[in-house]
Amino acid sequence: MKHHSPALRRPARRRLAVAVVVALAVTAGTAAATGPALAAPYAPASGAASAAEQTGPFVIAADANLRSAGSGGFVTSAFPETGSTVYRWNRPSDGTVTALPSADRAQPAPMAAAEGERVARRTSATTYRILDMAGGAPVDLDVSAGGPGGELWEFTGDTLVMRKSDGNGATGLHLFSKPGDTTVHRVVTGLPADTRVARTAYSSGELAVQYRGTVGGRTEERLAVVDLATAKVVEDRAVPGIYPNATIALTPTHVAWATGSENTDVVLTTALRDGSQPPVRRTSLRPAGSFVNLRLVGDWLMYSKMTSVTGLSAVSLEDGTTLEGLLKNPGHFQGSGDELMVQGSTAKGGVGVHRIAPGADGRPAVTLVAHIGAITPTTVETQQAPATADFRRAGAPAALRWTYGRSDLWVDLWVTHKATGRSWNSYQRLLGTDTDVAFSWDGTYSDRSAALNGDYTWKMVATPLSGLGGTVERTGTLRVDSGVAAHGYSDTGSPDLLVRNEWGHLLSYDVRQFLNPRYADWTQRPHGAGWYIYDRLLSAGNLDATPYSDVIAREKSTGVLWFYSGKGTTLAKRTAVGGGWNAYTTLAAGSDLTGDGRPDLVATDKDGVLWLYKASRPRRPRRPDRGERHEAGPLDHPLQGHGELEGPPRPRRQRRHPAVRVRRRHQAPRAALLTAPPPVLPYGVHH
Repeated sequence: MKHHSPALRRPARRRLAVAVVVALAVTAGTAAATGPALAAPYAPASGAASAAEQTGPFVIAADANLRSAGSGGFVTSAFPETGSTVYRWNRPSDGTVTALPSADRAQPAPMAAAEGERVARRTSATTYRILDMAGGAPVDLDVSAGGPGGELWEFTGDTLVMRKSDGNGATGLHLFSKPGDTTVHRVVTGLPADTRVARTAYSSGELAVQYRGTVGGRTEERLAVVDLATAKVVEDRAVPGIYPNATIALTPTHVAWATGSENTDVVLTTALRDGSQPPVRRTSLRPAGSFVNLRLVGDWLMYSKMTSVTGLSAVSLEDGTTLEGLLKNPGHFQGSGDELMVQGSTAKGGVGVHRIAPGADGRPAVTLVAHIGAITPTTVETQQAPATADFRRAGAPAALRWTYGRSDLWVDLWVTHKATGRSWNSYQRLLGTDTDVAFSWDGTYSDRSAALNGDYTWKMVATPLSGLGGTVERTGTLRVDSGVAAHGYSDTGSPDLLVRNEWGHLLSYDVRQFLNPRYADWTQRPHGAGWYIYDRLLSAGNLDATPYSDVIAREKSTGVLWFYSGKGTTLAKRTAVGGGWNAYTTLAAGSDLTGDGRPDLVATDKDGVLWLYKASRPRRPRRPDRGERHEAGPLDHPLQGHGELEGPPRPRRQRRHPAVRVRRRHQAPRAALLTAPPPVLPYGVHH
């Protein structure tokens, strides 16, 4: 079974960074028996590098991911954010890149032949087209024999190896080829009737097959070798305890596999195929459930696990010598024979596709075949960053822009509040011909709460996707001044919601958090404990000489009204307004009811009389005996007032029945503010 390198990047655009791009106009229809020439014979365009001229690695697109490889070239895939998957054929001998027909992401990827320059591509549920990348005519194979469905597991160059189910849970191997005008179908013999094929590995006309089946009355994990010329099993052995998340390997002299489980050490084992010696335990590792790649290259067993910090490693079959760190971040192993193709990185060559083959000394030698992404130096051409930002108005973000001297970059931006360390960060990827990046900060942190006023630092880091060209960094400062919001207790220029929890703690929540999907706990600001002593708490607006919103609270046991002056992000020590406020059943504050630009307070007494307390010069409520009587007689609907949370400042009063919740206009949705479950809140300290 083929395994493919994970798609590490999902770019918005793509590019072909080579001198020649040959597009194949390949249709999904079935060709005639002779096969029409759907792809013109290959001929390098003027200026293209020939095989003799290609002396070093070539450059392929930064969004490329290695899918399959053979002796003549390799197939890569790219995943645009929208649209179909993009596939490309890459020929190392001359650096040519050929665009293959795109495909829906649910379709299997085209597969490079292990030998030669061919690519197998599924064109229908029962048809595969063999593309000759050297310029020959394509060939269509009907793979319907042996039952519907089936998966392509190996492509040798002239034979498709497919796994098909018999409908009863067993799976067999079917071989399809077309040496002339007729498709030839053969079934691999020598496997048990209840075989369930798990993995395959091709090498030099033979196929290693890991399967589970019954042999001699015993059902177990086994490892067989199939001669593809005769379609017969020529070797078979039991491999008890085989590790399910590892590949197998095959050479003319050895087979290799792994045993163990995800909760134990996994042992890498090799055995001589002639059985002259017992299997040898080569090395062990703890994969913790991750995938383990195995491959035999010469007299070395190559291995890596997907989470390994040691990268691509090798152990000698001769003396047990171990080599580590041959490649960083290696992907799945591709290729056949004594050549291994792997996507990974080195300190010198950066990110790319590498060939691993025996060197002059017999040890595995790593050769960079293709750079993935641009390799020119990273430079900053232009920069635009504001010195100040004001987020009071919607649609007025802070824009930070850069232009670079190259593309294929990963750009990170952090904006951090100096005093608290709270930050917003974002990233973008530049691919193909894109060299401009623009970030738009809307004045919220990563949790979607409003940014605090004050001084900020920003840092931009541009990192080459290829690992070559150097990383560039720019830093600067930014001052946020979003003013002071009515009913704001966090110095953000945005209103807050005051909440007293079940333990008597007072907390404030920036209401902007409620306007976005809740991905995490809402950010809260504590304002102390002990607030359970009050039976009335009012977000009163700004009542004193400071520019910040204040809080009024009536003490339940004494009827004393207390005033808490706002200090931006905290509240000052309380001061008494006066006693006798327990004469009122309802208190409301925060709206300017008199038109003088200052919030007032209204109260209804036990007889239903409404009293108005105008904001005075010191901008605190008067004593109860100085209120203005506005209405006599019982009130069926008590009045409730509040200040503005959004939009232009203007007074507002609403009347409601005691059993009906009031929806606050120009605010967050009712469901967010009135019916959201209470958050889990920490204890605070009240002064």
